[in-house]
Amino acid sequence: MSQKLIRTLLLAAGAGFFVLWILEFRRAGLFASYWLLLLSIVAFLTFQFNRLKQAGTQDHTAKTTSNKAAKTKPRKR
Repeated sequence: MSQKLIRTLLLAAGAGFFVLWILEFRRAGLFASYWLLLLSIVAFLTFQFNRLKQAGTQDHTAKTTSNKAAKTKPRKR
């Protein structure tokens, strides 16, 4: 699966679990709905980790290519 699809699914899952937690919290209380809150937090943290990891990878490749271009000497004719 593509990274964009994975991030979209994680964000949707986090939002969905959070809405379900709010509804369950109003009905049954914190103790009975705590697991939904934890699933929501895990989905949001995984989304954030995935997003930052992707940004760091793109940043690293941009620096690597710019360093290679700067180190290349011109050809002698």
